[in-house]
Amino acid sequence: MNVDYAVHELDKMGDDGPEIQMALFKKTNQKSVPNVFVKQQHIGGNDDTQAAAREGKLQEMLGL
Repeated sequence: MNVDYAVHELDKMGDDGPEIQMALFKKTNQKSVPNVFVKQQHIGGNDDTQAAAREGKLQEMLGL
């Protein structure tokens, strides 16, 4: 979609990775990755993100 994005690899964040993963779980109730956010709004995982793209919701959130 030609948009800027950031990827945070929890397994490459040393001791902070598990702490961040726990904070994400508390915020989203999602244990799996990816854990996708668009403009600070939680989308969900890969399946949720792809569904949002198929439905046009993702493009709307991105302002496309």
